[in-house]
Amino acid sequence: MKKFTNLLLLILSLPLHAAPDGKALYEEHCSVCHNFTGKGGIGLPLTPEILSQVSDDYLARTIRVGRPGRIMPSFNTMSDAQVAAIVRYIRSWSGKPGPVFEKVRIKGDASKGKPLYEKHCVRCHGKDGSGEGPGTGVTLSRERSFMVMPAALNNPGFQHSASDAMIHDIIQAGRKVGGMPSFRNKLSDEQIAHVIAYVRTLQPPKPKQGMEEWRGKPAYVMESPYDFETTVENVRQALTGANFRIFPARYLEQGLTDEFSVNTRQISIRFCNFKELYHLLNIDPRLGTVLPCRINVIEKDGKVLVISANVAQLAGLFNNQELSEVGVLMEEIILSVMEEATL
Repeated sequence: MKKFTNLLLLILSLPLHAAPDGKALYEEHCSVCHNFTGKGGIGLPLTPEILSQVSDDYLARTIRVGRPGRIMPSFNTMSDAQVAAIVRYIRSWSGKPGPVFEKVRIKGDASKGKPLYEKHCVRCHGKDGSGEGPGTGVTLSRERSFMVMPAALNNPGFQHSASDAMIHDIIQAGRKVGGMPSFRNKLSDEQIAHVIAYVRTLQPPKPKQGMEEWRGKPAYVMESPYDFETTVENVRQALTGANFRIFPARYLEQGLTDEFSVNTRQISIRFCNFKELYHLLNIDPRLGTVLPCRINVIEKDGKVLVISANVAQLAGLFNNQELSEVGVLMEEIILSVMEEATL
């Protein structure tokens, strides 16, 4: 009876649900951009130096709301326990507790902060705070010692996640890994407060949008009145006429199944204009993950469809006005090619 009682007490003392595994959650949701050990890649490196400047609250809010318009998604369906577990796991890399910042707003004068921002911050963070300044980021004049792009200060995700006190601390201390200098001996506390007040006024630009007919859709889809082979040849000729170089076509399933099971009625026609390619990569090198461009020709249920990714929609994910404008231009070109091939 005593053994049974002890066993019952042990069972009752166990938690009803196992605590979330921060390591597993990080590897599933975060490692693809931030690397398995936080070294960074597409995403910001989560080094001990950077972690020493951001609070757990900032990390949690960033995970929760993401960076709208950029690659960092919102994980708003995660539970508080899951978010906290990821934060604990990330924090364990530094071996130190994170700083704690007051959440109260620092009083400053935005009108006085504007000239200070334009003098000291525009070069890296850009006039609009997008992180696309003329001296760094992803332009040709980027300082090669910079490991990451400067923060997009106008992003609503940053504005929501970063407290005034944290921004004040970073301005004072600088951030070596991002190439940001310390302004401890350049700006007074009062001047920094003015800069922060101005930063709080920054808003993301409204990206140039594509054609209303295709807005919000992940792909352009047109039905061809021709047979499969004729449609493929029409697409090739239209691309050549638009000054694109065409690469060898690939079956959509190539590499995903054995060669005898590949559907030969689904072809991806890959193309590129190298001048435009270099232009796009200079604006944002992350586009290398989706290039070259593709137009797919698929025969299904007696129909021949011509399909291409919505480049205007894709460009809008990067929170970059210049890239959005190029995306809209590319949309016009790709749609004209598809229309020519299906007329």
